[in-house]
Amino acid sequence: MNVWWFQIAVPVAVQPAVGKKMVAENLKTADRRLAQHLALERAAHWKRQFDLLRASEVETQPPHVVFEEVVQRINWLRQKFRDPDDLDEQLDLLWDGYADPEARRLGVGELSETDPDEVHPEVAAALEAIKAARAGEVEAPAEFRAPFSDLSARYIADIQRDTANRRTMQTISQMEAVFRLFRDHIDDKPLATVKGKVVAAFFDKVKRLDPNWGRSPDTKGRTLDQLLASYAKAGGKVLSSRTLNRYVSSLNGLWDWADSRGEVSGKNPFSGHWTKVKTRRNAHAPWTDDALKVVLSLQSNPGGEGKPNPLYWLPRIALLSGMRLNEICSLEWADVQTEEGVTYFDIPEGKTESSVRVVPVHSALAPFLDLCPRSGFLFPNLAPGGPDKKRGWNIGKKFGRVTLAAVKAGSLTAEQRSTFHGFRKNVAQAFERHRIAETEAAQIIGHKKPGMTYGVYSPIGLRIEQKQGLVELLGLRPEL
Repeated sequence: MNVWWFQIAVPVAVQPAVGKKMVAENLKTADRRLAQHLALERAAHWKRQFDLLRASEVETQPPHVVFEEVVQRINWLRQKFRDPDDLDEQLDLLWDGYADPEARRLGVGELSETDPDEVHPEVAAALEAIKAARAGEVEAPAEFRAPFSDLSARYIADIQRDTANRRTMQTISQMEAVFRLFRDHIDDKPLATVKGKVVAAFFDKVKRLDPNWGRSPDTKGRTLDQLLASYAKAGGKVLSSRTLNRYVSSLNGLWDWADSRGEVSGKNPFSGHWTKVKTRRNAHAPWTDDALKVVLSLQSNPGGEGKPNPLYWLPRIALLSGMRLNEICSLEWADVQTEEGVTYFDIPEGKTESSVRVVPVHSALAPFLDLCPRSGFLFPNLAPGGPDKKRGWNIGKKFGRVTLAAVKAGSLTAEQRSTFHGFRKNVAQAFERHRIAETEAAQIIGHKKPGMTYGVYSPIGLRIEQKQGLVELLGLRPEL
């Protein structure tokens, strides 16, 4: 007995999901009328399946990607169909290809009969691209541009391209943290859609966070609201103004970068959220003479052969060289070199281009060199720490704890206490009091030489013996 079969062509877009180009089903009946009824039922069934598969395929594409792909398709159509009427017909067909399946999925005759919010964002993006093409617009509307997460990732990658000005890993991790918070706040919408009220609401939220909210690795997987639930307790500690300003700086920089690339336009909504920071009067200030006496007396043991005591020598080296903490901690015996009878520290890399320099070893540091190991790091037992694994990270914190203990013990006052960075300011202060020209002092401290005459036209600068004369001006007083 002959039976009727049902066949339907599978749309190209969903053929990979279905696994075939044609669906054929045995209706298991020889009755023509029953077969027609069953065929209509199977046709409705498969069209619904195709629509669902289309929707599923579209959902895998972010709206901004769909928008760009449709724009490219339209550009191709414009090349193929030069006649305006033919092009309009092709655009109508393209529109129907997106609108009709979506209308069937929503159970309406036309998309205009439903709430626009119910339309898949990807379908809405495709239709918006067609509308823009008909109106002659070339830029994607704000809501169909790259999501915030994509834009912020591109920004970080771009600022890290320049090896000379590359941010530290600590800075990058801090930027990524605030970008994650803001991404959650705006549901990863495009930055171009962000308005002032949204930004104000974000800072109102983060101001309630505990200062230690980011210390656990688990926080990377939590949303901003989840973090607030765990780290925002009434009456508890909150983020400092300095931290909030760092958040503003990161978002402000992202907006300016995006603006230069046409991703956003208009007033920067982050620029008005800077917080006034109350700085401790003596923060990073040069140490006073009385404070230096105390600090240099806190450690009396210079260490043994091959193991110089960092807490004893680091302040002394800083005061006699102007070097940064991590520059000193990163020195190896191979960096102690001699030229024209002058022994010097060779600093091959640093915070800025000007950090790359040579600093003669002060004569008062000869006992230090006698203790240093003849290979590897001059301070071999320093444990790297922090996001950038800097050798000065942990010892710097230890130095801070030691000076704080001195305040608690009463040998230092809180007003006298500065930071390790303050030693560099002592060096700059000493040079100025010796009436040394700024362009000469900069070559020891590791700053950019001011002006074009010396800064540009004299790249080599002072001879090594001239630098040695400058360093010897930094002699410690006998009582220290």
